[in-house]
Amino acid sequence: MKNMMLLISGFVLSINLSLAQSAKIDTTHTFQTNNLALNLDGARHAYHPNNEGFLHNLNGGITKEEALNNKFEKGRGYGIAKKRIKNSNLYAGYIQADGYFVSQTTPYNKTQPDSSYAKYADAETIPYITLSPAWKARGIKSCDIAFVINLDNGKKSAAIFTDYRGNDDNLEISLALAQKLEIPVTTKQGSSYDNKKTVTRYVGIKNRNLKIYYFINSGNGNGKTAEEIQNTGLKLMGL
Repeated sequence: MKNMMLLISGFVLSINLSLAQSAKIDTTHTFQTNNLALNLDGARHAYHPNNEGFLHNLNGGITKEEALNNKFEKGRGYGIAKKRIKNSNLYAGYIQADGYFVSQTTPYNKTQPDSSYAKYADAETIPYITLSPAWKARGIKSCDIAFVINLDNGKKSAAIFTDYRGNDDNLEISLALAQKLEIPVTTKQGSSYDNKKTVTRYVGIKNRNLKIYYFINSGNGNGKTAEEIQNTGLKLMGL
């Protein structure tokens, strides 16, 4: 009888462990699209006072005069992290040590100050999907995790939801995610304001068929490193 009880207990424990393990893996929530857009927000080299960035300063909401003087009104410079200039109604963008503006996304690393590039999701290194109304309606929150497969070439990558856009016209992804999935990105040559430097700027992304596994409540509202994103995504996929 004792041996029988031990056998039954072991069997029940095995079932419970199997259920517990399988309960952690939920790949039922998926989304497919072939309509893409590129996001460079938060990129360390997105904007520069001399217009030397991956994006033209007009994309960041400032003109040549505003960029060179680093002075603009509150509603301007929406792509650039900024602070109010004392005793005025003007704002100045935070400048990194290498001379580039600090480009902003919605807060990614909340413990970092507004003046630090580390507070924002660097589109050059962080594979992210821009949060939008449709994603919110699915239950996704900032810094939840996804796993993306490029159905055209089989390339795969985990990603994190961050930043925010107010429309669902297309799926907007960071440069880092596009590169991991080997999606062609279109560029064009431009010039700095002083015409002393030729600049390669990103202007678009090729449409590709993507399948996205998304995991509701998989984040804690704060950002992760690129390595942490990949490790978390693989675990959520059971890989």
